[in-house]
Amino acid sequence: MENKEVSLLMGLGLTEAEAKVYIRLLWEGSVTAGELAKLTKYSRTKVYEILEKLQREGLVESYPTRPTQFKALDPSVSIPLYVQLKRQELETAENLLSRSLSKIWNKRPSQDAQVFINEGLNKTSAKFLELINQAEENIYTFMAWISRGEYDSLLDAFKKARERGVEVYMAVYDNPDFKDGVSPEMLTEFSTYSHEFYLVPRDFHPFPLPPVKLLVVDERDVNIVFGDYLETGSLKDAISVHYHNISGMGVVARKIAPMCFETFFARFRRGKE
Repeated sequence: MENKEVSLLMGLGLTEAEAKVYIRLLWEGSVTAGELAKLTKYSRTKVYEILEKLQREGLVESYPTRPTQFKALDPSVSIPLYVQLKRQELETAENLLSRSLSKIWNKRPSQDAQVFINEGLNKTSAKFLELINQAEENIYTFMAWISRGEYDSLLDAFKKARERGVEVYMAVYDNPDFKDGVSPEMLTEFSTYSHEFYLVPRDFHPFPLPPVKLLVVDERDVNIVFGDYLETGSLKDAISVHYHNISGMGVVARKIAPMCFETFFARFRRGKE
């Protein structure tokens, strides 16, 4: 149990030593730095440094006795406050870094033929968003899954694309097999920022739809994301292939994708009339 708690605390930004000292302090109640050093096997100097940091973070308090006694504050109160503070610090750093680093990032599309492969949910999502943000003229996309974690970022990216004058053609599948997906009502929010939009109903496909996303940008970039489900219906991993200025994939970007979408939307426009 203690190892799990150490890992979770490290995920919040504490070092392994800080997490172990903090947990020991929770167990022991009021103790001195010397007593903690003996219990944790860390040097007294290191324990003092850790205690000073934990006090600054609002997790520990001290008593002016001789020697000084230290005690952990109620974690049901101090941990949420600590997380809130860290979240604010991260948001501030994110805003500053995203602006300053974007100024030095060379975002000019290469004229060379390139193929990029990205593995992992974070990297595939980042590439998908990057291409949307770089779009200048048009976007064609079909998304068979949208997770709750990426919903806000995707919605914001398509909103900004529409504000830039980019024409967005989008089909989103109301995927019953993906348990971490957003609701149909949330999916229809994308229609606000689409030139053409269709929510593919659950009964449209008689078989489970593979967890795939297709993105075609400015008749130049084709990005395909393949997801991997767990048996529970959660997405455990993803891999994407991004084709940039590839002659064969250029046909998909320039002709096939627009044609397929036009046929697709024309069919459903007729169905609604």
